[in-house]
Amino acid sequence: MEESQKADSEMEETVSRLSNLSREGEDGMVSIITCTMRPNYMNRIFRNYERQSAKNKELIIILNRDSMDLAKWRKRAKNYQNVRVYQVPEKWKLGKCLNYGIRKAKHRLIAKFDDDDYYAPAYLKESLRALAKKKASIVGKNASYVYFEEKKALMLYREGGEKKYRKRLKGGTLVFRKSVWEKVKFDERQPNGSDQDFLRRCRKKGYRVYSVSKYNYVCIRRKNIRSHTQKTKTREYMARCKMIRRTRNFIPIITRNG
Repeated sequence: MEESQKADSEMEETVSRLSNLSREGEDGMVSIITCTMRPNYMNRIFRNYERQSAKNKELIIILNRDSMDLAKWRKRAKNYQNVRVYQVPEKWKLGKCLNYGIRKAKHRLIAKFDDDDYYAPAYLKESLRALAKKKASIVGKNASYVYFEEKKALMLYREGGEKKYRKRLKGGTLVFRKSVWEKVKFDERQPNGSDQDFLRRCRKKGYRVYSVSKYNYVCIRRKNIRSHTQKTKTREYMARCKMIRRTRNFIPIITRNG
């Protein structure tokens, strides 16, 4: 069994034991956009979507590698409600993939999910609630958990950046109104940093950016940093984080009710 599949299996076993999570709360209609060039993360992408307790949701998957099997992904998508899969040229940058996916979105709220991170059941509920109650058009996580697989280390990045208006958010946690995107698109030529560039230009337009809690999301860092969009070396990344615990199972630690 591949490392990512084994990790997904362990995650789901823990999630099933936490099935008493609250399923009440704000329930906006949201389109989740996931862009991927990694065929081995199919299970994680679908499970992150299925796991969300938010009911009014759809998933749009953008395959960004020419060799990926579109038919295989669409066959898997038939097992879920409201999932669509598209394939775009490999030469497209992330920003162009995101813009393409958002154009396909049916709903007025957009959530950007990364293909390789972990999203707990109540993740979307918290962000949707913040959009409904806070004076912000974009929400996400400034402070977030990071799990270094090689070190079996759960750490906290940007301690103290919770529940306040901030300039920066983790790219894999952006949730925003489609009306914002209609005014500020993702840069389609930028090779890296498209998320932070998007936030910067949104702030320049006067949109407020709010950071929710650190819970219910984990940025997962693999041993092979070349497989990540962000190429920061493990040692450098860990030096900017606070150690929480050495563990093989981070789910009970990071999970909170919605």
